[in-house]
Order: sequence, then structure tokens, then C-alpha cells
Amino acid sequence: MQRKRRQKEQRPNFCLLVNECAARYDPGPIKRLTALIRQQGGYYTVLRPGSAADLLDAARIACGLKKGRHRLPSQSDRRGKVTGLVACGGDGTFNLTARAALEADLPLGILPMGRFNNIAASFGLTSGMREAISKIVGRAYHKVDTGMAAGQLFFGSVGLGLIPRMARLLEGKSGPRYAIGWSRLASQAVTAPRAAKTIVKVDSFRFEIAPTILNINLLPYALGLPLTPASLFDDGRAEVVFDVDASSDEVSSFIRQTFRRKHIYGQSVRLFRGSVITLQNVRNRTLYLDGELLDVPASIVEIEIAEKQLKVYS
Repeated sequence: MQRKRRQKEQRPNFCLLVNECAARYDPGPIKRLTALIRQQGGYYTVLRPGSAADLLDAARIACGLKKGRHRLPSQSDRRGKVTGLVACGGDGTFNLTARAALEADLPLGILPMGRFNNIAASFGLTSGMREAISKIVGRAYHKVDTGMAAGQLFFGSVGLGLIPRMARLLEGKSGPRYAIGWSRLASQAVTAPRAAKTIVKVDSFRFEIAPTILNINLLPYALGLPLTPASLFDDGRAEVVFDVDASSDEVSSFIRQTFRRKHIYGQSVRLFRGSVITLQNVRNRTLYLDGELLDVPASIVEIEIAEKQLKVYS
């Protein structure tokens, strides 16, 4: 990971984007964060958009990327330019806020309030809100890789097959507490028909598989599971996890061991690394992208590391 950098000394002006529909929404940490910002002589604006589209618009307006200052509190004009954004919600909230932060070249903080908080977990920010708040007001940040998948920005992971199926089974629920529960969930998801042959190209290496699991990770976590052991944040490559004709028991065992952080890659489940990944024959399949489930409209999905990195308070 790159060394931490710190914003130049100037009065901080944070914009908090709050998703009140997040699974674990709690106004308490927001109040604690804003109180600490005020105590340290900084400014803040709290926005509570009612939809995903409104959240992205609000973030872009706050950063000066889009006209519409009338949609912000009147006092925000007197505070000068926003110096950092904070996503208060889950991975979807982070993704939308990060799009504006990346475009504006501003650091982004996380108050994790989603069901799985994969991105926050990847930065070690789910043990308690105190650390997440401390990272934000400390204003030290890392630059981390970003990616494009099917024309959409992602910051954590993209998945086909098993992870989207498990996500559907968990809709409205929390993840299992123990490894055996994850193993059973994986077994249930594996009963769906195996995917058709998929042509995968990782940089210059091309191969054909019929995978049960196929995940591309910039960060370790997906669906609350530490799916990969490393997922280096800033080395310009993603980790590609896939199986080769793995049986139901082998896939179930892999998920169980993953939950226990005992990553086993070998003949049945493999891990490659690359900067440009192409998937063919994936039309009408479901894509898991930073916690959101999307239908794939095309036969080919191209995934690549973007040139610009995101600044994350971490």
C-alpha cells in the first residue's frame, strides 16, 4: 500500500451524504462526527437525498461539478469549497459518493451503515464507529485503485455466479454468523444450474470455463466475506477468483474456509491477477457490483483498472 498522505492545512469543509434507508442507519455516529468537526474548527454540510440518483447529484453539486447550488443549505456558500466527502451508508452509498469524489479529486471517508460494509471492512473500519470517525477528522488518506466494469465505476468487487446468487438468498437478511452457515448458504446457491461456458481473458492469458464462482476484486471483501487474502489497494491489478469444475462440496468448503480466513487456492478454485479482464458469453446474467445486483445487457463485459485513483481516509 502507498504511504499515507495528508491534506494541506486548511480549514476542513466536509459534505456528508447520508442514506437514511441503509440497513444499519444510525444518526448517532453522524452527530458525533459533526460535533468533532465543529470542535476542531471545521465546517460540515449534511445532505440526506431521497434516492440513489439524488445522492449522486447532491454529491456532484456539493463538489462544484454540477450547477444547482440552490439545492444546498444557504450557509454552505459561505464555507468555501468542500475539502472532503463522507459516505454514510453501505457499499452502494460509497460507490455513488466515490464517483463524485473521484471526479473532483477529493478524499472520501466512510461511516459504514450497510448490511455487509464490504469496502469499509477492507479498510478495517467495521470494528466500531470511533475508528472510522477518527480517520475522517485525521484527514490522512491513501490513494487506491478504481475499476470500470461494463461501463460502470466500481471500487470493491464485481461478481458473477455464486456471489450474486448468495446475495439474492440473503436479500433483507444479515449474513450467517458462523462458517457452517455460510457453507450451507453456498450449497443452496450452488444448486442453481451451472453457467454456460464463459471465455475469460486476464491480460494476455485466455481460457474457457463453466464457473460456479467468478469474482474480480479490487478489495478483499465481497458479500461480507474476505474473498481474497490480499487485493492490494494500489498496484494496478485486480484479483480474479474462479473455480474449474468444482463440485458443490468443494465450493461450499471454499466459502467456509474463506469465512475463516483460510484461503485455499489450487486445482478447483484459483486466483489470478491482472489489469484487464474480459468475460464473454455473459448476456442476461446477474452482476454483483459493489453490493448492487445488475442485469448484464451484453454478451461481453470488459473490466479494467482505471487510470485515476480514489483518495480514501483510512
